[in-house]
Amino acid sequence: MTGYTARISVPNPAMRAVRDLLRGPAIVCSGESSIRDAAVLMTEAGRRAVVIPTDASTYGIFTEGDLRSRVVVGGIDSARPVSTVMTPSAVTVDPDRLGADAVTDMLEHGLRHLPVVTASGELLGVLELSDLLTSATNQGFELRAALATAKTDVELIATARAVPELVTGLVDARVSPIDISGTLSVLIDVTVRRAIELVVGGDERPDFAWLSLGSAARREALPSSDIDSALVWGGESHREGADAAQRIHEILDRCGFPRDAQNAVATQARFARTLPQWRRALRKWVANPYQDQALVMLSMLADARVVAGDPALDPRPEALDQLRLNPAVMRLLLREAVGEKAKLHSLRDVVTRRTGTVNLKSTAVQPIVNIARWAGTSVGARTSTTVERLKVASDTGFLPADDTRVLIESFEVLQQIRVRHQTDQFAAGMMPTDEVVVADLTPLSRSLLGNAVREVAGVQRRLEYEASASALPDIEP
Repeated sequence: MTGYTARISVPNPAMRAVRDLLRGPAIVCSGESSIRDAAVLMTEAGRRAVVIPTDASTYGIFTEGDLRSRVVVGGIDSARPVSTVMTPSAVTVDPDRLGADAVTDMLEHGLRHLPVVTASGELLGVLELSDLLTSATNQGFELRAALATAKTDVELIATARAVPELVTGLVDARVSPIDISGTLSVLIDVTVRRAIELVVGGDERPDFAWLSLGSAARREALPSSDIDSALVWGGESHREGADAAQRIHEILDRCGFPRDAQNAVATQARFARTLPQWRRALRKWVANPYQDQALVMLSMLADARVVAGDPALDPRPEALDQLRLNPAVMRLLLREAVGEKAKLHSLRDVVTRRTGTVNLKSTAVQPIVNIARWAGTSVGARTSTTVERLKVASDTGFLPADDTRVLIESFEVLQQIRVRHQTDQFAAGMMPTDEVVVADLTPLSRSLLGNAVREVAGVQRRLEYEASASALPDIEP
């Protein structure tokens, strides 16, 4: 691994609230305004989008891209009302969401503009991709489109091979690690969806939901991430479902997104059930979290996200509700989050001696993820990203603001070291992993790593008091 100087940068767009990134109020016109007038408004204001309030208490949007593709290329008369060419129900973003999440939303939907709208429906402005990222990230949109339109599995596999180079480019451009992992997670999602379409077809309404699990579900994938998955069938279990899941994962393997080494994938009966079967299993795991790997399964469901199929089959909302309403299981989640401090102390010793090999994920990142899952679930947060879970828990007063700041800053530092390490491994022709030889880090990187680990351990010690002070009810292990 080449030397890497980790850094804590000044507040960057990825970690700032969307409301703080707006360059001014939105340009607004009525749906009856002509296309020409809407274009003039954009030009005079130096903006690339105009927002159109609709009767449905939502917003339409008309962009420069719409002007080119729908009007100029489509040969539409510019005297027609802008409502005839606008996107009628624009995807919007809450002003308190992080810039990193807004980037993910843009990539997910293939958009470059998001109206910023409060919970009460007030329009604050329009967020543009250029407000968030460097030009290097524009390649992510091009790659996303190529993945989504691949005509064969061979074409999809060949296109996906460009993903590591894109990630390397983002690292070299000093894009935030939160943005990088969000971008990679979206590209994985798009590849998964296209693989599913190529295997089972995409013309009819699906009777299943394909769930992403693990880091990709939290939108925190890195080059070393493997693919965890699950299936939820809408009707009776499909006997051909295992074969289809196998073919899908074979394509993903060849795309460079290997299946989970522990077989937490939809090819296994344990991870492919009807919705009633998932619900029965959920109730069993909550009732006795000591058996059947219940805590592992509950944690995976708490992070799960539907990436293809019918979103109505998503078992995650019920899983979050069941967890939150069961204090015994929540205390177990807390104990899991604080129970591995010995590894952190060992890491501190290693850092001090500047020797040894450390797995950054298991010894440093996973405790933050676990704390965020416990805290976010405790306050009813529906988001699954680690940073957002921590922010929601802090905003509600559940976590102290100082602890939240420490965890978020440490998470960003650790993710930065991880992604640089893994892209260096890729450049050297090696398989990306989380194993880091501490002696190969620069002195500053070692210092930042040691500080981050000590800070996380400190938060764990403070939380441990809450875990030890809460006696679990009598449940036989």
